[in-house]
Amino acid sequence: MDAPTVLSGERKRSLRVLDWVIDSIRSGKHGEGSRLPTERELADWCGVSRASVREALSILSALDIVDRRVGDGTYVKSCDEQLLSLTLDLIRGESPLEDVFEVQRILEVGMAEIAARAMSPAQIGEVEAALVEMEEAARTGDTDRYFAADRRFHHAVSRATGNRLLERQVQSLIDQMDRPLWRRVKGYFIRSQAEYVSRSLADHRRLVAAFRNRDTAAARRIMEDHFERVREEIFGER
Repeated sequence: MDAPTVLSGERKRSLRVLDWVIDSIRSGKHGEGSRLPTERELADWCGVSRASVREALSILSALDIVDRRVGDGTYVKSCDEQLLSLTLDLIRGESPLEDVFEVQRILEVGMAEIAARAMSPAQIGEVEAALVEMEEAARTGDTDRYFAADRRFHHAVSRATGNRLLERQVQSLIDQMDRPLWRRVKGYFIRSQAEYVSRSLADHRRLVAAFRNRDTAAARRIMEDHFERVREEIFGER
């Protein structure tokens, strides 16, 4: 199979893989039920890292275009032209996921430390209420409710810092990470990997405990660990 044309360096590396896979499906090289090349082959052909390949395949899996089978490979699940076009439109209209995620990580780690020092009992109660809502949503499998409660949790923490500039920046990033593409990707992990949700909720519980204890160092460490774990599980890299 021919290697794809090298794309502009300004374009997101994972988009090279998305373009390649979608073009391959559209051209008929890979029809429904056929197996895609391995991660290593895709990385070589597209000139990207395997982490970028995993990010692209996670997106395609979340959008039900491919089926990733552990130990077996990745298979084409849908050849629907409308879905393929929508996928490219979504990707090209979004800020690169990893870039937004990285900025959010940097801000929220510091935010957790400040909040642990400044949070009032009423604000702790607000955060706890959002966590209870997350737990109930996870128990019932309601991903929309889970997302809404998760947003309330992080919004409450940002407000508790008392720093309006930081609050606005964090809330802007949270809004960006709530766009359709990211919701579909995270929804895929919530629906398909129970351990992902369990670990995420455990992180949130530990963070609330740090807030109660006004343990700034623990709050910072827990938030750092949380974002590092999410990066590894969703983007496949450390």
